[in-house]
Amino acid sequence: MNAEELGLPRSRQANERLHAMVPGGAHTYAKGDDQYPENLAPVISHGRGAHVWDVDGNRYVEYGSGLRSVSLGHAHPRVTEAVRRELDRGSNFVRPSIVEVEAAERFLATVPTAEMVKFAKNGSDATTAAVRLARAATGRPRVAVCADHPFFSVDDWFIGTTPMSAGIPAATNELTVAFPYGDLAATEELLARHEGEVACLILEPATHTEPPPGYLAGLRELADRHGCVLVFDEMITGFRWS
Repeated sequence: MNAEELGLPRSRQANERLHAMVPGGAHTYAKGDDQYPENLAPVISHGRGAHVWDVDGNRYVEYGSGLRSVSLGHAHPRVTEAVRRELDRGSNFVRPSIVEVEAAERFLATVPTAEMVKFAKNGSDATTAAVRLARAATGRPRVAVCADHPFFSVDDWFIGTTPMSAGIPAATNELTVAFPYGDLAATEELLARHEGEVACLILEPATHTEPPPGYLAGLRELADRHGCVLVFDEMITGFRWS
């Protein structure tokens, strides 16, 4: 089955236009048509709730929910109303807006383990900031990433470990090492092998399954004992473990 047989002629044409102008055909790696079956990548027209429609008029349940960021569904009335209200007040000022103060206060009240908050534009910026802070705080160069988790950042410290490593110096790639999820012994061996060099351990605390009993507490103890920072990437889990 191809795009024509499925009824995606406009999506096919739109994908061709995208590839003519945008490297990879998308501005976000996970949205690329190479992440879908060949010739079966719809181009979206609009969405409402849990559904989206492509430019050919087909309706889908969007399981990915905007890469998990649209947790209330597309075009939720309260969200769109709040956005419209703020647009009428202006945006992108040269000084912080009172909305930033209120958002920070609400965030800290919601996440009691947080002492301060720095909002970021995307997940890559957030994880890279955490890595940079860990390196600054520890004075160490290496980053240990969980080998079983597929994505942490588009920045050099992570993307250099993937097939998309072109343009990243080998010396940078060598500073990133990997540990397996759920295996405290292997992680301790890694930290011992690079004793005094690892700035942080970074992982998703949970994915489609719960973490093994005692695993996260064990990582906390290992990180403390070896003097490195423990970073939870909770772009998807949403502060359930931090």
